Amino acid sequence: MSANDETYAETVDEQIKYRAESLRWEEEDKKRAQIESARLLSELTEPFPPEVERVLRKGGTALTYIPVSEVITRMNRIFGVKGWSSEIIKCERDALDPDFIVAHVRLTLATRWGETVQKDGFGGQKIKRTKNGDIVDLGDEFKGAVSDALKKAAQQFGIALYLARSDEALSLEVEQDNIAAAPKVDPAIASLWDRFRESSKSLDAEQKADLGKFWEQYSNGAPKPTLETATMQSMMALIEECARLMFPGSEITHE
Repeated sequence: MSANDETYAETVDEQIKYRAESLRWEEEDKKRAQIESARLLSELTEPFPPEVERVLRKGGTALTYIPVSEVITRMNRIFGVKGWSSEIIKCERDALDPDFIVAHVRLTLATRWGETVQKDGFGGQKIKRTKNGDIVDLGDEFKGAVSDALKKAAQQFGIALYLARSDEALSLEVEQDNIAAAPKVDPAIASLWDRFRESSKSLDAEQKADLGKFWEQYSNGAPKPTLETATMQSMMALIEECARLMFPGSEITHE
C-alpha cells in the first residue's frame, strides 16, 4: 500500500469519526431541546384543580372556564413576572353592535431557551344594562373583554385548552400519542446506516464475504444489524472495516 493510499485511508477514517461525533452532539442538543419543550408544554397544559374552575350557564348550556387570575398566576409561575407580557392592541365598542365590547390582546412569552413567542387573542363582553336601560359599569365590561381576549391568547399556548376541546378531538390525540410512542430510529444512527450502505456498495464479492466474517467475530455471532437494531458503535465498526477493506494494509482498530 502506497503512502498516499495510507494517508487517504487515515483521512477518511478521521472524517468518519468526526462526522459521527458531530452527529452525536447535534442529536444530544436536539434531544435536550425536545425534553425542555415537552416539559414546558406539560406545565402549560396541566389541567387546573376542579376547585378553581367556574361554570357559566347560557341558554341551557353549561360552559366551564378558568378565571383570568388563575391564568395569570400560571404564567407568573412558569415564566416569572418578567418572562411574559400582554399588550392591548384594541378594545372598543363594536361598530355593528355598540352593546358589545370587543378586545384584541397580544401575549408575548420568553421561553427558557431564549426564544420569544407571540399569540393574539380576541374576546368580547356584552354590556349589561339596568331595567331602565342604563349601563351598569362600562369599565367593568371593557375589563371583561380584555380578560377574555387574554385567556384566548393563553389558550393558544395550551393553558386551559382542554376546556375548549371536544371529546372526539381528545380521543384522536390519545391515538396520535400512541403512534408517537412507537420506537423511532435515532437520526444519528440513520445517517451512519446510510453511510455504511454507500461504503459497502464499493466492495466486491470477496470483500463483502470478509465483511461478513468480521461482523461474526466482532459481534460474537449476533445477527446482522438492521436500521432498527443498529447502534452507533456497531455502525462505526462496520464503516471502519469497509474503509480497511477498500484500502488493504491500513491499520484501523475497533474498540
